[in-house]
Amino acid sequence: MVTGAREAGAEEGEAVTVGVTQALVTEIVRSWLPAAAPPPDLTVSQWADAHRYLPESSAARGARWQTDRVPYLRGVMDAVHEPGVRAIAVMKAAQLGGSEAIHNILGYHMQYDPSPMLLVHPTEAVAEEWSKERLADMIRRTPALAEAIDESQSTLLYKVFVGGYLAIGGANSPNSFARRAVRIAAGDDVDRFPAVVGEEGDPADLLRDRTRTFDDALELFVSTPALKHGRIHTLYLRSDQRRYCVPCPACGHEDWITWSDAAHWHVVWEGRDPETARLKCPRCGELFDEPDRRAMIAQGVWRPQATAQEPGLVGFHLPAMVSTLGVSLSDLVAKWLSAHEKGRESLRVFVNTTLAEGWEEKGTRMQPHLLLHRREHYGDGVEVPEPVGALTCGVDVQQNRFELQVVGWGLHGERWVVDYRTIDGDPRAPETQELLLEALTRRYTHALGPLLPIHATCIDTGHHTDAIYDFVLRHQARRIFAVKGQAGGAHDPIVGKPSDKKTGRNQIPVRLYPVFTDPAKTEIYSSLALAAPSVDALGPLPNYTHFPLGRDTIDEEYFAQLCAEHKEVRYNKARVATHEVWVQDRERNEALDTMVYALAAYRLLNPNIRQMHEAIRVAAEAMTAQAETPAAVQAATPPSPPKPRQRQAAVSGYLR
Repeated sequence: MVTGAREAGAEEGEAVTVGVTQALVTEIVRSWLPAAAPPPDLTVSQWADAHRYLPESSAARGARWQTDRVPYLRGVMDAVHEPGVRAIAVMKAAQLGGSEAIHNILGYHMQYDPSPMLLVHPTEAVAEEWSKERLADMIRRTPALAEAIDESQSTLLYKVFVGGYLAIGGANSPNSFARRAVRIAAGDDVDRFPAVVGEEGDPADLLRDRTRTFDDALELFVSTPALKHGRIHTLYLRSDQRRYCVPCPACGHEDWITWSDAAHWHVVWEGRDPETARLKCPRCGELFDEPDRRAMIAQGVWRPQATAQEPGLVGFHLPAMVSTLGVSLSDLVAKWLSAHEKGRESLRVFVNTTLAEGWEEKGTRMQPHLLLHRREHYGDGVEVPEPVGALTCGVDVQQNRFELQVVGWGLHGERWVVDYRTIDGDPRAPETQELLLEALTRRYTHALGPLLPIHATCIDTGHHTDAIYDFVLRHQARRIFAVKGQAGGAHDPIVGKPSDKKTGRNQIPVRLYPVFTDPAKTEIYSSLALAAPSVDALGPLPNYTHFPLGRDTIDEEYFAQLCAEHKEVRYNKARVATHEVWVQDRERNEALDTMVYALAAYRLLNPNIRQMHEAIRVAAEAMTAQAETPAAVQAATPPSPPKPRQRQAAVSGYLR
C-alpha cells in the first residue's frame, strides 16, 4: 500500500514537472517567435513613416519622419530590400539626412528583422557622443524601439534586443572589431576613419570582414567625401553609381543635377548675384527657379549609371543640389562665391560638403619668389597697418636660439606680417630669456598712432621643455601660452584641449595646449595661395596674408622657410587614398612654424576685432585731443574720475 502511494506521488510529481517544463518552453517560444518570423511586408521607408520621430534637438523639433519630405532618401533606405544587394555606399553632401537614413535602417532591423549589427564611427569619443545624444533620443522618441530594446542588458555602446544586438564602436580602437561577427556592418563618416587601427590595418576593411560568415550580410557605408579616390569615392566608383534623375517640366528630358557640367542639369546665374540662380536643362535650355527645382526633386528617380565592379554593391551620389532640407539655389551660389573669395581651402570645403565630391590634391608647391614680390609698403613710420585690431606672436625654440614672428589680424581673417626676428643664445639662459621677454613686451606703432602690444603668444615646448615651462609659468599673465605641435588630422581644431604639466621644485602645473599643425598649415597655405588684390581693391580681403616691404628679416630666406613644405596624399595597399601628410622640402622651416604658433595664439585669444579696433581708434582720438590742448589748459584740467573697473580691464586688454 505504501509502495503504491509512493509510486502514485512520483507519477504526479513527474506530471507537474512536465507541465512546468512545457509552460516554460511555450513562454520561450512565444518570446522568440517574433525573431524567428520572417520580416513583415514593410520597407524601411514605410517603417520610418509609421514609427520614427526626429530628435527634439533637430530643426524638425521632434516631428514625425516623413520620407516624402526627403524623396531622394527613399531609394537609399529601400535598397536593403533589393535582391542581391550586399553593400550600400552613400557619398553625400553635409546635412542631407544621409545619417538619418542609416538610423532608419538600423531601427527597422532592431524591430522587424533582428540580427547582430555593428555601427562604427571615426573615433570612440564620437561613438559615445552619438549613442548618448542621437541613439538615446531615437529610442526614447520611437515607442516601437523603446519596447524592443532590453535596457537591463544594454550599455552605452551595446544595445540588446530579442534576436540580436547593436554594438557601437570607434574606428580608432581595435576592440571595436575584435571577436565580433555581425550580419549588418555600418560605417558612418568613413572618410574620417584613421588610415590604420593599431596593427590591424584599414578599419574600413576590418569592418567589412565582420560580415563574412553571413550569407545574407549587409554592409552600409555613408560619408561626406574628403579625397578623390578616398574610401567612399572608391566604393562609389566600384558600385553601380546611381544618380538621382529629375524630369524637365518643359521637354520631359530626365537627367541628374550637376554644378557646372553643361551635358547635364547645371546651375547658372548672372554676374555675382545669387538671387538669379536657376537650373538649366541640358536639352531644351529652359531655366527653372527654386520652386521648380523642388517640384522636380519630388518626381526624381534613382538610375544606375554603371555596372557594379563588385557584385551586390550599389552606390548613391547625393549632392546638395537635390536637397530639400533648408537648401536653395541662391544659398548654394552664395556659398560658391564666398568660397572663391576665401581661397583654396574654402573651395575644398565646398567641393566636399556641398557637391559631395572628393578633393584632388595636386601636390603643387608654394613658390617663394611669388610671395617675395607681393611685399607692400605699410606706410612711413608705420609698423602696424590701420585695419589691424590685434597682434599675436609665435615663438619657435631651437637648441641655440629663439625665432619669433608677430602677425596682425583684421576682419574676416585678413592678416599682416608685422615682425620676424631671431634671438641667439641658449634658451635656458636667463639673459636669453630676458631678451625674449623684451621682444614679447615690445610695442608696435599703429597707423592711427597708438602703440600696440602683443596680445597673445604661443611658445613651442619641443626643445628645452622644462626651461620653457618655467618661463611660461612666470609670465603667463601676459597671455603667453605653452604649446606643443603635433600632426593631427584634417578635421581637428587648430588648438586642442589643454593638459596640465608640472614644473619647478614645487611641481606647479603649467597649462600645455596641443597645436594640430596639419590643419594650421592647410589654413596658412590656403591664405598664401590667394591671388594678390588689384590696385583699386577696397575693403577687407578675407584670409589674405600681407607682407611688409623694407624689413630686413622678411627676405628670400624668410619666404623659402615659409614655403618649406607641401602636402601629399597617402594610399593604402588597395590604392585607396586614406589621408594627407605634410612633407618638408628643406631643413629650415622656422618661418612656417612661427606662423603656425601665431595662428594658434589668435585662436586662443579669440578677439573681437571690431571692438578692439574701436578701442584703438578711441585711443588715437584721445592722443590727438591731448596734443592739441595747450599745456596750461592741460595743467589746469582736473584728472578724470576713474572708469569702472570692468571698462578699464577691457581697454587694458587691448592696449596694455
